[in-house]
Amino acid sequence: MSSQPSQSELSERYQKAHALVPERLPGLMRNHSVVPQWTGDGDQFWYRRDADGGGHEYVLVDPDGPRREPLFDPADVTTRLSAVFTDSVDLEATPVVLHQREGDSVRIGLIDGRTAVLSPSGDTAVPGPDPAALPGPDGKAALFLREHNLWCREIATGMEHPLTTDGEPFFAWGAMPDYTRAILPLAIAGRPLPPALACFSPSGRFVLAVRLDERAMPEHPFVDQLPEDQARPRLRPFRYHHEDETPTGTPELAFIDRETGSRTVVAADDGLLASFVSNGPSTVAWAPGETAVYLFSHTTGARTASLVRIDVQTGDRTVVLSETAEPIYEPNTHLYSLPLIRVLPESNEVVWFSQSDGWGHLYRHDLATGARLNAITTGNLALRDILRVDPQRREIVFVAGCGDDGENPYWRKVYRADLDGGGQTLLTSEPADHELLAPAPQFFTAVFGGAETSSISPSGRWFVDRMSTVDTPPEILLRDARTGAVAETLERTDVRDLLDAGFAVPQQFRVTTGETDLWGLITLPEDIQPGERVPVIDLMYAGFQVVLQPSGWLSGGGNAAWSQIGAAYAALGFATIVMDGRGTPGRDRSFRQWTHNAPAEPRGLDDHVTALRKLAEQYPLDLDRVGVTGHSYGGYNSVRSMLYFPDFFKVAVSSCGVHDALKMPKGSWDWFLGSGPHDPGALRDLGNLHLADRLRGKLLLITADHDSNATMDHTFALIRALIEADRQFDLKVWPGGDHYNGTNRYARTVMWDYFIEHLPNRTDRGGA
Repeated sequence: MSSQPSQSELSERYQKAHALVPERLPGLMRNHSVVPQWTGDGDQFWYRRDADGGGHEYVLVDPDGPRREPLFDPADVTTRLSAVFTDSVDLEATPVVLHQREGDSVRIGLIDGRTAVLSPSGDTAVPGPDPAALPGPDGKAALFLREHNLWCREIATGMEHPLTTDGEPFFAWGAMPDYTRAILPLAIAGRPLPPALACFSPSGRFVLAVRLDERAMPEHPFVDQLPEDQARPRLRPFRYHHEDETPTGTPELAFIDRETGSRTVVAADDGLLASFVSNGPSTVAWAPGETAVYLFSHTTGARTASLVRIDVQTGDRTVVLSETAEPIYEPNTHLYSLPLIRVLPESNEVVWFSQSDGWGHLYRHDLATGARLNAITTGNLALRDILRVDPQRREIVFVAGCGDDGENPYWRKVYRADLDGGGQTLLTSEPADHELLAPAPQFFTAVFGGAETSSISPSGRWFVDRMSTVDTPPEILLRDARTGAVAETLERTDVRDLLDAGFAVPQQFRVTTGETDLWGLITLPEDIQPGERVPVIDLMYAGFQVVLQPSGWLSGGGNAAWSQIGAAYAALGFATIVMDGRGTPGRDRSFRQWTHNAPAEPRGLDDHVTALRKLAEQYPLDLDRVGVTGHSYGGYNSVRSMLYFPDFFKVAVSSCGVHDALKMPKGSWDWFLGSGPHDPGALRDLGNLHLADRLRGKLLLITADHDSNATMDHTFALIRALIEADRQFDLKVWPGGDHYNGTNRYARTVMWDYFIEHLPNRTDRGGA
């Protein structure tokens, strides 16, 4: 017998659910994170916090003092900034993102770009950062793009001169490639882009620049259906090779001497430049005297990785060291993090990552010969980030997961290790997740904006640790990086408003399959009645790129919009799980690479089925009412789950999935299949089209006409296959939506409506 909520009860549940979506959750907590802004004066830093009396305040911390005091008087700064800017200033609406002392003056920048220098001799507005320019190391020069060439601007005089003159459309020096489709929304918004494929040498004398040859690359006929400035749709084509197309053109790398004007051009290849294109200058190391650079050479899915030395004057290349792994080499199993490679030219060493023993470890190599000198790390570690390497102190600080003693292997731990192999020390021994800000690829900050920061201090002596579990709110600690000792509790997160809003706190789960342990989160509705079993929805990503499940309190990185939405579904009466099966990062090599070279098998996805069946033995889940939803790669895998397990998953909402493997950019499937060319049958097996006739349940497909990542033709190809197989489906299209903004109130209501209609959300199993 079913017990369905009334319309008024359902309306109340929707209101509660909308109040608990991920973007609303930070506003229901106080001081849930600390982003340290290091001042450059020793290890001092400042951060913005929720004030006890409401609003925000800015705090200056000196760990060596120790000292903690207000950074400035908000009322005074607001008055002075309002006097020098045309528009008034509200520090709540436009927070301070830059506070830099310059003698007895201070430079203050707001999040909207407005900048001023406040001085005893008079306050003045000054130009803010130029989003189209890449500043030099000493701030005296900046690189920018003009008519497909790389230009340099002298900051003091404003003088501009070209560094290259032979650039042309789709073969431009320093410009982002057209196939980097994530930049298309920025282009539509009219935002100028910096020369992200260029960088200065440490002294500023030399410029390294790259240009990719896309002149013969086919165009994808992307259409902006609703441009804001005109009624007629606008064609915005971009270029990339599909998986079944043959690339053309040779990329070039140049070293430009700003003093002499000379230029050395080197013909390159995808492997040599792939890491630089993905990460920017973060992966470039310059030899002493700037006589050479070291570049990490590797493409995703390749068996071999190398460190290559390139002479700045001659362009001669030397392979310093190389590793070949089976079936593939990975420089970091977390795809969007920096490679775990550090070149130390001053001490003639290389820190190199390898999974040769089945786990992820760091090794020290000789930079001249490439010879392995010693292992730096030991144990059952899954490395995630290098926070700092100190050749003088002979130590390295890094973040890794470790599942020893039955602990959650996804919990991040901070370690300090001896570069010379003298052992490692766990600095965060508490059984919890320790979240730190690691250095991010400079590509992201250059293109998408934001300040570069890290949780470890400039000297390496201190770090800021956000310690929590999925069901224990954060304590944010200042810790000694030598001993791990807590020097100060910076904040204790106040979650009372969050809990009062009805936030359902998730529970960590661990299930054993006989082959491996699977970890994840389960979130349950709060009002489950005795004897009742509730429908469950798998919030899925299942991609090889990242871990989806939060390991701490409302953590989750770039996929937080999906991994943190369990409480909203709980308000509607659904249980949810978030988990990572085999084929995802954060575990040993066998777990990680389980899905490699198995395109025709549901590897990894079957772990979700196994976990749900095991969980139903512990929790009141109704396995006759199982749904699945995901976005992007999760959109692809939510459909794939419906097709591989049609008797298990009954309803799916698939958002912006990549359903046709042939339509993906060249190299997208290399992690699964190794370096191409690929067998057409394997590419077919990786897609969803050939499985369309297996659909049994209810399927809602969602796509967006501005999505340049999972373009609409992916969804249309699946629709054609479903029609040919005579299978019913539903479709929603978001006009003006791109890959990154499909989480508005209307979109979520549509998704929830689909599950409410097709997975009735309350059933009394007690026969009342």
